[in-house]
Amino acid sequence: MRIQFGLKSVLVFSFVFVAQAAFAAAPRFTNLSPRGAQRGTEIAVTLQGSNLDDAEELLIYDEGLEVVKFELPADEKQKGKQVTATLKLKEGCNLGTYRMRIRTKTGLSDLQNFYVTPYPIVDEKEPNTEFSAPQVIEKNVAVYGRIDREDADYYAIEAKKGERISVEVFGMRLGFSSGTSFFDPYLAIINEERFELAVNDDSALTWNDSVASIIAPKDGRYTILVRDSAYNGDGRAYYFANIGNFPRPHAVIPSGGKPGEKLTVTFVGDVAGPITREVTLPADGNLERFGLEVQDEYGIAPTAQPFRLSPLDNFVEQEPNNDRTTATAAAAPGAYNGVISEPGDVDFFKFSAKKDQQFDVEVYARRSRSALDPVMFIYRMDNGARVTSNDDSRGPDSYARFKAPADGEYVVSVYDHLKNGGEAFSYRIELTPVEPTITADPVEFARYVQHQIVIPQGAGSGIVATVRRDNIGGPVDFRSDSLPEGVRIECPEGWRSGGSMPVVFYADENAPLAGKYSGIEVFLSDPNQKDKNVAGPLQQKVLMIRGQNNNRVWEEDVVRMPVIVTEKAPFKVWIEAPKAPLVRGGSMNLKVKCEKQEGWDEDISLLMLQNPSGVNSSRSVKIPKGKTEAVMPVNAAGNAAVQESMISLRCIAKVGNGNIELCTPFAPLKVEEQYMTFEFAQGAVEQGKEIVYPIKITKRKDFEGEAQVRLLGLPANATAENLTLKSDVEELNFVIKAAANTPPGMSKNVFCQVIVPESGETVLHNLGTGRLRVDTPPPPKKDAPATPKPAVVAKKEPPKKPLTRLEMLRLQKKEQAAAGGEE
Repeated sequence: MRIQFGLKSVLVFSFVFVAQAAFAAAPRFTNLSPRGAQRGTEIAVTLQGSNLDDAEELLIYDEGLEVVKFELPADEKQKGKQVTATLKLKEGCNLGTYRMRIRTKTGLSDLQNFYVTPYPIVDEKEPNTEFSAPQVIEKNVAVYGRIDREDADYYAIEAKKGERISVEVFGMRLGFSSGTSFFDPYLAIINEERFELAVNDDSALTWNDSVASIIAPKDGRYTILVRDSAYNGDGRAYYFANIGNFPRPHAVIPSGGKPGEKLTVTFVGDVAGPITREVTLPADGNLERFGLEVQDEYGIAPTAQPFRLSPLDNFVEQEPNNDRTTATAAAAPGAYNGVISEPGDVDFFKFSAKKDQQFDVEVYARRSRSALDPVMFIYRMDNGARVTSNDDSRGPDSYARFKAPADGEYVVSVYDHLKNGGEAFSYRIELTPVEPTITADPVEFARYVQHQIVIPQGAGSGIVATVRRDNIGGPVDFRSDSLPEGVRIECPEGWRSGGSMPVVFYADENAPLAGKYSGIEVFLSDPNQKDKNVAGPLQQKVLMIRGQNNNRVWEEDVVRMPVIVTEKAPFKVWIEAPKAPLVRGGSMNLKVKCEKQEGWDEDISLLMLQNPSGVNSSRSVKIPKGKTEAVMPVNAAGNAAVQESMISLRCIAKVGNGNIELCTPFAPLKVEEQYMTFEFAQGAVEQGKEIVYPIKITKRKDFEGEAQVRLLGLPANATAENLTLKSDVEELNFVIKAAANTPPGMSKNVFCQVIVPESGETVLHNLGTGRLRVDTPPPPKKDAPATPKPAVVAKKEPPKKPLTRLEMLRLQKKEQAAAGGEE
């Protein structure tokens, strides 16, 4: 059913209410235990939170985990507080985190991470806070532990001389510990004499998490220390410490390849030396978070090595290539791969280009978890002249648009910003033709809170999408072939050419209660560019850890949005489409109405989903308890866009244990030019007197009936009676009366409020401005006789209407003619 808008829109809102008792609303997913498991196993996980009474399923974003059982607790005390999910971790599933949310009949939880390791899980056992009394473990296990304030955890293993010892801590990447004291792991590998053989706080490979490896110098016991780098601990500082003799390289060369190809790669940065493998890349080039696993006869690295999938030909550096004369031969387009292997190293690649040929030049280093902070230059090969350069347009990584000034050869160079180098300083430079791209991101309505697409049956859920167009312009639209059944997307046509636009997801009255991660595309929808097929994802950065000074420490990038349909809300709201327009410089009251379920009566807060250009709306409007309607004041700036915009309201109300939000159907709001313009005269009046204040009117649009006009902005104690105005009137004359105590001076903001009747409503104009000067009376002359008081005060004649210039000329001519006749 498609909702029809207009005067009869209320007729489509008949709906069957659900019992309020069914609403838990606003589910919270605050913890899970355990927070990870070994690949290839099956495990029961307790999901903790609140408002989980009506939980229906666990929505897992990433493929590889299967929910084989989902159970509500039998214990009455735990109902609403936890559920149990039995997870099957498939053989060969990706290592790392799996993102998940709990869907209930009435809402959707925030996101939590679950870690998959290749190793058996060993629980931390206290006390293990002293070097002299560590927890003894076997090699190639993942210790599941927690750091409390000023805590330190020690683990001990036995190793032979020449054996590799590797440790990778997975802590901050769980995205759980947050706040100013979020968990920042610190790691040390210590010998029996208590000398630290390797330490690590942060690593480019693992962000703020820690990783370290050594070759055991002798047989004996080696102790691993895990703590917070600042000895913090908030009760949420969970970690998995993968400890063993597995390989742990820090980079791979090349660091990208073509989908579906068989490729030889070399993993570098492992303490035991390079590892060469032949890999077959997946045919799907659009995989999220793709990486290569590396293993040898001793084990497997706990997380995959990030690896790019792209259609470009690979070129790998050939040393020496430290200046443009020895640059590695390559081609454009292409991908140039290498390592800044030592401090001060600079790598050069050469390619040919035609005059005015353009390429986007992207350096992938830190984005591929390399230690390199790249600086990129492009020079002419013949004379060494610089064409372009960049340091950090992509965070630490580099980007530039290259345009060849002439036919010939060019070189691109890369080095580390601080002139550092080493095996972990890998890079990949991609030269690609300039292509149009479009992407979109939803705006955060509340700062640091990601908006969710939770749609009550028969209602809508709205976002404001910020659209980025690169190398293309034109209107866009939104589409998806993976929405839940009964859900559709609407983005009104009038918004589609802007940089941000309202998008509402509507669910049919009988849409099944369900949810899924939906791939939603923003695509070019321009009738003037029908030959261009450009599309990109509606994507979101989900904030997991917010640190000191509101620093966004850890985010999860998602390109599929969770979209769920919930039970009907106990209220529905709609905008009564205004019959009259909003004019520039004017204001109006939008009429908003609702239906409430019998037995449910709460305030409903109303917010504009997105204001049209130049229009502002109140942010403090509610439909209060006991009422079914409200008005929302809106006003238009003097330069507001003259157009009709479809608008929708966000409607938020408390239901059950939390809030429910829905969006109204779109309704039209038209902004027009003012019906008339006013030209104000400059006036002056003495205290205690009055003047006629004329205003000339230029009509722009006819209207029926009489408008009411008020003169506002007058100084204190000065008054002017209201006037009426018909469409054909060309001048108004206000009589301004100044009291004896009206303060002298200049009032610069005199204006008129004009209320024009139209279609049973009113169109409010604010027109002006004018000026009015208030003067003090002149002092009496020194020798002038005192003015006797009249016994009877004569009735004061109203001030005469000031003459127009034409009337003054006619009067002057008449007086001259009369004077001539007397002679």
